Amino acid sequence: MDENRYDRTRAVEWLQELRGSIDNIDASLVHLLAERFKLTERVGELKADHGLPPA
Repeated sequence: MDENRYDRTRAVEWLQELRGSIDNIDASLVHLLAERFKLTERVGELKADHGLPPA
């Protein structure tokens, strides 16, 4: 029974580590998407300012 308790405890710890890694990746993705949005917005402004087609 003690072995099962240890295995469960370790599994919970591992899940917390994995979820932490997922949270870090999510934060990075949000940051990258925000940066991408800023760049695409600037591209749109430049195209509009110079009469270039949108695509």
